[in-house]
Amino acid sequence: MVENYINIDHKYSAMKFNNKSNSLFHISCFLFFLVSLIFSFSFSNDHIENSEDFSKAEDAEEKRIKWGTEEFKLELIKEMSSANIALFIDEHLKSINEPSRIFYKFQKESTREDNFIGNVVLNIVKVEKDNTKHITFRYLKGRNKVRFPPQIGAKGNPVFMLFFERDSRDMQRLTGGNALFFRSRIRHTIAATEIEDINIEYNNKNILAKKISFQPFTKTELKNRVSRYKTKKFVIIMSDEIPGYIYKIQTFIKDLEDPDDMVKETLQFQGIRTNKELREEYKSRKEQNKS
Repeated sequence: MVENYINIDHKYSAMKFNNKSNSLFHISCFLFFLVSLIFSFSFSNDHIENSEDFSKAEDAEEKRIKWGTEEFKLELIKEMSSANIALFIDEHLKSINEPSRIFYKFQKESTREDNFIGNVVLNIVKVEKDNTKHITFRYLKGRNKVRFPPQIGAKGNPVFMLFFERDSRDMQRLTGGNALFFRSRIRHTIAATEIEDINIEYNNKNILAKKISFQPFTKTELKNRVSRYKTKKFVIIMSDEIPGYIYKIQTFIKDLEDPDDMVKETLQFQGIRTNKELREEYKSRKEQNKS
């Protein structure tokens, strides 16, 4: 498998709520409601297989940044947190100009469930003349596999949304709660979070990066069955020197009542290969096997 040829293993700030006016608050609530509907509808289509059939693909940019009508867009960007802009506005895929695959490693460590390591692949099938992308996904395998519909017109890297969506579904499965509630809290918290500038080690170099850190449930009245998520922390590390920008996404839970109860999940960038490179590697392996 292609993933075996990729072996790169490398390495928030306080919340700030911005309530400038009553009117902006109501607009934001309405827009978050719209995004909730978009997420809820799009990710319910679990039956769509990971293929290169884009007849039922989603419009990636409508999904990512349609916070309202076009006339509101520029004004909303002014009011958005820096985390919102980094995730939902910045063009993460702009440096990728030919069909490629971005590889990530997913690792789960848990005291309650089985630990496992898997792979996540973003397959950029086509690059349009305007540099938008057609994308399909392979998100884990076997019983851990999550199916996501393909996207067209993508400028941003959707892997963080896939991570949040899977996480919300997992919390729903474990608590009997509603995935929509968990998604909503995550989005609302991002909207009030600012980024932190940091440095990370990548490819034996020290590079500039952005860190987004937030805890969606600290001020939420949670029932006993979800109390272990009270201090759940999300950390996202991004850099424009990483293809696709997303370097690492991590969640960490430690139960306040039971210090031995913990869950940590990490998605980390492993590398990128163009389709041309993958074909050449496959051809080379095939020839070596013959000799």
